[in-house]
Amino acid sequence: MATREGSLEAPKRHPIDWKNPDFYDATCLNQEMERVFDICHGCRRCVNLCTAFPRLFDLIDDSASGELDGVNKQQFWEVVDRCYLCDMCFMTKCPYVPPHEWNIDFPHLMLRAKAVKYRNQGAGFRDKLLSSTDLMGKLATIPVVVQTVNAMNNTPAVRKIMDSALGIHAERKLPEYAADKFRPNAKPNDSFPVKNGARTPGKAAIYATCYINYNEPGIGHDLLKILEHNEIPARLVEKEACCGMPKLELGDLQAVEKLKNENIPHLLKLAQEGYAILSAIPSCTLMYKQELPLMFPDDDAVQAVAAAMFDPFEYLVLRNQDNLLKTDFKQPLGNVAYHIPCHQRVQNVGKKTRDILQLIPDTTINTVERCSGHDGTWGVKSEHFADSMKIGRPVFKQMAASDPDYISSDCAIAARHIEQGIGTSKAQKLHPLTLLRMAYGTDLKQESKPDSSESIDQTTPAGEKQMTTAVTRESLLTLEAYAKVRDDFRTQVMAHKKTRKVSLGENITLIFEDALTVRYQIQEMLRVERIFQEEEIVHELETYTPLIPDGHNWKATMMIEYSDPAVRAEKLAALIGIEDKVWVRIAGHSPVFAIADEDLERENSEKTSSVHFLRFELTAEMIQALRQGDMLSMGVDHPAYHAVVDAIAGDVRASLMSDLTSA
Repeated sequence: MATREGSLEAPKRHPIDWKNPDFYDATCLNQEMERVFDICHGCRRCVNLCTAFPRLFDLIDDSASGELDGVNKQQFWEVVDRCYLCDMCFMTKCPYVPPHEWNIDFPHLMLRAKAVKYRNQGAGFRDKLLSSTDLMGKLATIPVVVQTVNAMNNTPAVRKIMDSALGIHAERKLPEYAADKFRPNAKPNDSFPVKNGARTPGKAAIYATCYINYNEPGIGHDLLKILEHNEIPARLVEKEACCGMPKLELGDLQAVEKLKNENIPHLLKLAQEGYAILSAIPSCTLMYKQELPLMFPDDDAVQAVAAAMFDPFEYLVLRNQDNLLKTDFKQPLGNVAYHIPCHQRVQNVGKKTRDILQLIPDTTINTVERCSGHDGTWGVKSEHFADSMKIGRPVFKQMAASDPDYISSDCAIAARHIEQGIGTSKAQKLHPLTLLRMAYGTDLKQESKPDSSESIDQTTPAGEKQMTTAVTRESLLTLEAYAKVRDDFRTQVMAHKKTRKVSLGENITLIFEDALTVRYQIQEMLRVERIFQEEEIVHELETYTPLIPDGHNWKATMMIEYSDPAVRAEKLAALIGIEDKVWVRIAGHSPVFAIADEDLERENSEKTSSVHFLRFELTAEMIQALRQGDMLSMGVDHPAYHAVVDAIAGDVRASLMSDLTSA
């Protein structure tokens, strides 16, 4: 009987028999690779997907016989190393996948080969490091360490060393680590009544993932805001570890099992309580939906978690079908170039992200459905970087073709890769969840921590104005009332100023002003000058309140400090114009130079002043990038003075972020 060409039936994956001793038998593995590679050689439909298939076909074509039997079996590993388990050959190209009798599952054969290689040879330091995402995140986000790590990752000289010593390509744009991790700062709202739909649970639990927790916490905060806007009670998974996908791609299946044993009990409890479990990283969602169920087909807990796991946009589409999703969008998005990542396509949920974004009025979604070529840690490695850029080239071209306002992908790493591949562009890279939150018009600004000055309320006499209100004439304390609270207030303001201070080298300090520092300045002026007449009080208000930021800028007092008077005079003469050379920069954007001394001129032809007042105007895109966790740096570029702070400390950054209330 003739073997049929292809199959009209839906692809079906078999369980991964990884605990069978034959799974690791080198002879059995080579025999299976020979069988599958020979079928691939006769078909060649997958030649344009990645570099694994072209390498296989080149090995065959360049052999003495021109057939697979002419290829040295040791060269099979060149094919294995080029496969990054995207699953696209299985899902979109191969006509011989199960239930076809030839039973071809190329990605899982490559997974088996990686597992055999890992068991026999282990892995190098780089690969162990890159696959330990949870450990790396915990270490890299330690206060002070996080700024150092980010600075090093953006320093060309350091990157060259990383390339030669570790094999992490010097040109690969790496994600930065966030000073404020997602889980400790998340504020899920579980106060709403549960509204179950026919297709969806009415409450959600967030599995944060390593990437969102340590690299881009803004994505997680956006998801919480979206759930809150739709009045869906939300909570975080009580405890979580890495999903195991990086270890799976390494072939370390025992580590995958260990992580499964850590995560599943917490996730199972939520599934049994009727929660939809949402994961905003497609690879992590895929791990729980497909890979773990195939590795542990007889584990009922794993199967229950898989049934409760949702891609966020899959969940939102189902809520919409249940007539439980709000579509009260307030902000159009314009032209969005949207990329569907491979590990989302493999979930077989359809184009759910596109479907939701298309509901937004005056918004055009140009969808690109092709592998970007990065795939987890694969595109980071020196030996694969060039191939990753080559594979991604058609995606880069398609994403840029529509001259978009935004480029977006559910896979944040793919989006960064695409942004790097496109190069200079007006388009801003934002996650689809961020775009949806923006369209709803909800503000990402986190609920502010109680201001230290709130303790003044306990000592302020009854009837006196509170010190935490806006700085207006009515809010100022009388001289007598201020005298009663001054010591406590001054202590609190001095502590607050420590989070508003940036030193640029040894001799320049920026003090970023806000309502609290300005209030203190005014109250002190009234006290020292014994001002109580109305017109003089109003004059002090008019003098100092312009120093309060407006929600889209930062305002700072710049002090040039040299203790020796003779040296100070010499330096002030040499530093004419320095106030115009101070800058702030958000990663991925051009520096913003200060607008200086708008009230009056503070220098002449002979010298500059030792004090200047600066304003830094930020665009909405810059503010959004900061909210996404992008690095903030500051510096001064003057012929006579140069200083750079590569990464602003976490407590200072958090304080400055509270000034930015505009979208």
